[in-house]
Amino acid sequence: MLRDARHVLNGTHIDCDLCVIGGGAAGLTIARELAGGSLSVVLLEGGGLEVDGISQALYAGRNVGLPYERLTTARSRYLGGSTNCWGGFSRPLERTDFAERPWIPGSGWPIPRDTMMPYYERSHGVLGLGPFEYDNDYWMERVGGPKTELIPVENEDGSSSAFENRVAQLSPPIRMGEAYRADIGRAANITAFLNANVTGLDTNHSATAVERVQVRTLDGPGFTVGARLFVLGCGGIENARILLLSNKVQAAGLGNGNDLVGRYFADHPRFKTSPIRLTRQGHHRTLYDVSLCLARRRLRRPHPSIALALSPTEELQQRHALPNSRTYLVASYHSGALDAFKAMRDLRLLPSRHRCRRFGVSEDEAASLLRNAGPRILRSMPQLAHALFDSAIDPGWLPRRFTLETVLEPVPNPESRVTLDHATDPFGRNLPKVDWRLTAQDRWGATETQRLLREDLLRRGLITLEDGGSMGEKNMGEAAMADVGWCWHHMGTTRMHDSPRHGVVDPDGRVHGVGNLYIAGSSVFPTMGADHPTMTIVALALRMTDRILALLQDERSSPPAPAVAASL
Repeated sequence: MLRDARHVLNGTHIDCDLCVIGGGAAGLTIARELAGGSLSVVLLEGGGLEVDGISQALYAGRNVGLPYERLTTARSRYLGGSTNCWGGFSRPLERTDFAERPWIPGSGWPIPRDTMMPYYERSHGVLGLGPFEYDNDYWMERVGGPKTELIPVENEDGSSSAFENRVAQLSPPIRMGEAYRADIGRAANITAFLNANVTGLDTNHSATAVERVQVRTLDGPGFTVGARLFVLGCGGIENARILLLSNKVQAAGLGNGNDLVGRYFADHPRFKTSPIRLTRQGHHRTLYDVSLCLARRRLRRPHPSIALALSPTEELQQRHALPNSRTYLVASYHSGALDAFKAMRDLRLLPSRHRCRRFGVSEDEAASLLRNAGPRILRSMPQLAHALFDSAIDPGWLPRRFTLETVLEPVPNPESRVTLDHATDPFGRNLPKVDWRLTAQDRWGATETQRLLREDLLRRGLITLEDGGSMGEKNMGEAAMADVGWCWHHMGTTRMHDSPRHGVVDPDGRVHGVGNLYIAGSSVFPTMGADHPTMTIVALALRMTDRILALLQDERSSPPAPAVAASL
């Protein structure tokens, strides 16, 4: 069932078998897998059923590293989590992403890729994807045609070049809060509380087990939840923040005996080249232009169920000591159109003025957002109109300017981290401070990848440079050192490792030293690959569910505790 936490009696205590904290991709996957079973499950979601500016403002925090999205708009705080703003791009991580690579410090997953493949296949059903197939030839037989051709990467002798085409499948995309709320709502063994803000985890005297979760609501009651097992799945920033705030027994934070909680924070950095043109635009644009793909899907226009990117082969990565990456096309008008959408979103999510200060937004900042939104929208209207016309009509005779945009696998960096700030939220809990950093190896990897790719495409006559652009290493280096974009993928802050000296959780996602606490989501990724994390998040959640189900059923020696106390 679905309940509003604001209607729970103050001081209520609820017992269950499993408490899942966070109603995003990981939390909803776990709850849905257990729906209708014998285990009693409580799901705690901090937001409601729809986006709300006041709830979003609880995601306030401070950026002190590279320029980054405001934390209040970098995540979606309502049922479904980041699947509410997910583009739908899906592909399993590569074999090399799981491997230990000498040129990538801290690389290597403690889970073999082969072990993950059955869960990747099961994730297709959760995410509304097609057949579990990522072979290029398979998809070209089904969607290939004059306007949907692969960029040729084979050499004249038939051998592969340094780059390869990688296909991603496109989910509709599934908004998991909408798609699965009915499943959760009618499951007798599940109680999902909305507007339930977790403020901390209480442990036993030795911090070896969690005993209860503290839950608060805005201007309403507080209550606690006890369980046999707990799963924390609130995203890469909040997972670390909640562990750091849970410091009544362990002063540095729960599971932080080796000062690893919050470290290795990562997002996928994006680097753009200077403008180029496609020599055969009409043949290749549809599959490779991510801006066209996203716009058509927003407008509900026909588009293939796949998208393509160019990536360095395993051999090239090893030979040049490169991180993994994917490079796609972006139309020149895309950034302007995107800025217009962001300005409109900011206006919609801004709390009312009298609540701004309470929710971490100063009145000056609020006034600035309001003052600048109009000019931002007006300034971007030509690009927005161009984007809408191009996406709806796509006149093939009109040549476009593009950038090649490289999404890079970030090198694990312990100095890139989430810590607690001195400022507090309405519950008196410290807000997060995010210090996103890249290494010199990241920037070199972007420069070298773009140089090699552009050289390859130029040699094959597939692109031409705009405005007399140069292929010199100096120019390429300047491109990689310019403004760095991001992908809103928060990863790495509770990384997975066999040893507690190098990771926060073990290969099953259980916090080292805390026997009944698991962490789900991309915060456990040891290395991040270059693909979108949603499919891997769901696959890991499915794997975790199997383990939790087996563990609780084996340990069960009495009937399940009721999911909701009688005082409700």
